[in-house]
Amino acid sequence: FIPIVYMDERFAVVNKPAGMLVHRSHQAQDRVFLLQTLRNQIGKHIHIVNRLDRAVSGLMCVAFDAETAASAQEVMSRDTSTKEYLAIVRGATPEGIFKSDAPLTDKDSSMGTKREAHSIFETLSSFPIEIAEPFNPSLAEAVNPNASGAKSSSESPADATGTGAGTEFDEGAMFARNVTVSVVKVAISTGRRHQIRRHLKGLQHNILGDTTYGKGRINQALRDGYGLPRLCLHSRRLEIDHPVTNERMVLEAPLPEDLACFLSNLPKAPVGLVNSL
Repeated sequence: FIPIVYMDERFAVVNKPAGMLVHRSHQAQDRVFLLQTLRNQIGKHIHIVNRLDRAVSGLMCVAFDAETAASAQEVMSRDTSTKEYLAIVRGATPEGIFKSDAPLTDKDSSMGTKREAHSIFETLSSFPIEIAEPFNPSLAEAVNPNASGAKSSSESPADATGTGAGTEFDEGAMFARNVTVSVVKVAISTGRRHQIRRHLKGLQHNILGDTTYGKGRINQALRDGYGLPRLCLHSRRLEIDHPVTNERMVLEAPLPEDLACFLSNLPKAPVGLVNSL
């Protein structure tokens, strides 16, 4: 079942579930797709206006005829259209608003063609969390130069934090350290492949749960410790002109339950943060 946020005779906006491909792909063996599911659900032929990656949830536009689809794509490209996302990322992002205008290479471009890409970010919250990872001497030393291996003979591996000196770790010991997590609002005026994910990686604020552009060790620690469910990216808000009537539309999709639960599991997330999203 695909939740429908808005629908008329020619145009609709749906709330795409995370984990669902938009349409069939020779690169995947999925048997459930948004395009076919929505077609069966409402009994109409579907034209995709914009796509979301499989792991991304949130607002997505479709049309019921080719003319409306073309008009909607033109509307989405206008400077007056707002496409807003929420992302949960690693690191302390700059206070307030920051940007990335780094050009991005087209997918499968044999010439390495780069196209302009523009993303605007706004930090909503940053806070520390503690994660536990398999002990890595170079990581422990980077976090604490005095940590040459920090487990006394009375410590269990789970208690090893890498904060002492002159002792040795048993095989399988864990290293606890603090990392910062930030919640950011994202607005894009271009729609390049994986644009938000690639721009945030370039800024060293990889999206949590990103298995392509993210940090595998941190993602695994967050899965184990706090129930990180998936890529933490959600298409939250659209402000566009209707492709047929030109009426201004403001559409929203609240933070999905899986991401809300993950944020709630983080002990130092500000009280009320989830409800504000």
